[in-house]
This record gives sequence, C-alpha cells and structure tokens, in this order.
Amino acid sequence: MSAILYRLVDTESGEILLAAEDLRDFFVGPDQEPPDTVTFVRVHLIGSAGRKTEAAELQVVDRQGETIGRYYLGRVAAAFRGTPTVSADDHPDLGYSFFGYAWEFPEAGEIWRTWAAGGPAEPGEWYRKPSEWHESWLHVVQTAWFDSGKRATRYGNSGTAVLDGAGITTRYAFYCALGEAVNGPGGYFGSNLDALDDCLRNTQRENNSAFRLVWRNSSSSRAGLGDGFVDQVVSLFQEHGVEVTGDENG
Repeated sequence: MSAILYRLVDTESGEILLAAEDLRDFFVGPDQEPPDTVTFVRVHLIGSAGRKTEAAELQVVDRQGETIGRYYLGRVAAAFRGTPTVSADDHPDLGYSFFGYAWEFPEAGEIWRTWAAGGPAEPGEWYRKPSEWHESWLHVVQTAWFDSGKRATRYGNSGTAVLDGAGITTRYAFYCALGEAVNGPGGYFGSNLDALDDCLRNTQRENNSAFRLVWRNSSSSRAGLGDGFVDQVVSLFQEHGVEVTGDENG
C-alpha cells in the first residue's frame, strides 16, 4: 500500500470503494470548469460496492496508510461499466462522476505528496515553491492540521516566534510563514484575519506560555501586503497580549 495516495470511502459503511496512486481533475485552476469525471490513476483496490455511494469521502493517506486529509464529496458514481479486475501488474485508471466536487487549488495534489512522505522536512520549504503555489500550500496545511486533531492554537512553549517578512507579497505567503513561525514547518496559525483571531484567542484562553513575535523585515512585508493589513495583524496580536517587535514595530 506504500504507493497509495488516495482512497475513496463510503462514510456510511466505512468500506473503501477504491485506492489509487494519484488523482486527475479534482484539484483544478480557478478559471477551469469542473470536469464531469474525476479520474483515479493506477487503482490498486476496488471494494465490493465500488460503483456508487451517496456519502463518499476522499481520503489522502500517507505511506503508512494513515489518513492525513479528507474531502467530503457526497454522491459519486462510477463512470466505468462492470467492475474492472485489479491485479499485481494491472492498475487501471478509473473515472467517477463527482457532480462538481472539484477544488480550486491546482498544486494541492503535488503538495499532498510532500505530506504523505512525512510533511515539510525543514523550514521554508513552502517559500521555495513558486508564488502561485502558496494558496494551495496554505490549503493543504490547514486541511492536514485539523484532520490530525490539532486545534486553532499555539503549540510549544518557546518564548519567541520569528517571522521573516522578506519576500512576502501575498496574504497566502504571509499565513504560510506565520504558521511556520508559530507552530513549526507545516504549522497552521490562521488563514485569514478571523482565523488568526481565533488562534490568538484560543492561545490566550488556554493560558499557554507567553510569547512575543519578532517580525523581521517588516518593512518588506508592508511594501508587499500594505500598511493597512500589517497594522491589522499587529493590532490583533497586541489585543491578545502578544508583543510584536521588528524594524517597524519596535
């Protein structure tokens, strides 16, 4: 099962409808029309009731077969006739009608492979991706974070979180960098201002050890993100008792 990245599961019975190495046309570009059929690539397993269900869930799994991400799909139906034979040397590509369930994160499939292999190995892995990947990266971070049972809060007890604002020109990149600064590689700490407020509120409520945010190259962040957004972020941190220091905030 080490090659499996996706499982299609009937949530009512718990049965695995199929397991496959890859997926096509589920993660699409924002201007792309959702296809009629999503294709599972190199299918290794087909369950006994693998043709359709009213309550399907797409699971992303790691190399140990553990679920690391979930997408509820609802009704799906096989676009193939009969039940193909899956053997050790025959792994067909099979299509399913998803009735419009496609996600506008075109690079998410490739990023999920990183998570399946154990997640980001070192800080800044997201930053080395092209900027158009950052929205998809943030989506995978958020999905994997909550699926693992973690909450919208700060983990760890380090007294300082260091955020490097150099080269951050989009809000997606900012939240990727912030999540990593507060909760380590692959960490989540908000995906918009409301979610950031939730994370800070929960951190304060749970009496986690106090910390401060060192925002390096904050002038670069202001140039890329705008004064208004940066001021809102700083105000949120300060409202929840977090000191923010940096070349423009200290």
